Amino acid sequence: MKLLLIHADSFEYWTTRKTKLAEENPVENIAKENLTVVFTAVEPGDLDKAEAAVSEIKKVMGMQHTSECIIYPYAHLSENLSSPKEAVEVLDHLTKALNCSRAPFGWYKKFHLHAKGHPMAEFSRRL
Repeated sequence: MKLLLIHADSFEYWTTRKTKLAEENPVENIAKENLTVVFTAVEPGDLDKAEAAVSEIKKVMGMQHTSECIIYPYAHLSENLSSPKEAVEVLDHLTKALNCSRAPFGWYKKFHLHAKGHPMAEFSRRL
């Protein structure tokens, strides 16, 4: 699993078009402030690493002093992606364990990200 975690003043996304792998009935738009945006690429076998990812995300959120996050599927972080079924399982697990929002899997989305510019605002993790 590859994660890119960004402390944002604000983050908003909109679904634009679905792919052949798209989840049905997505949340089409979310806008949040002062949160950690977790761009996430799920790789084969990552279901076994989901709890470690939850722990790592919580640790980064603590360093960023945020209480809210959004899980954002971002396949562009890896060339070795899991099956869509495993990806959705992992994304759902992270969302539930962190009690947060999640952008839909399999949709093209546009987004606005206003990142904070402090030394702890950007992290990447490989689990």
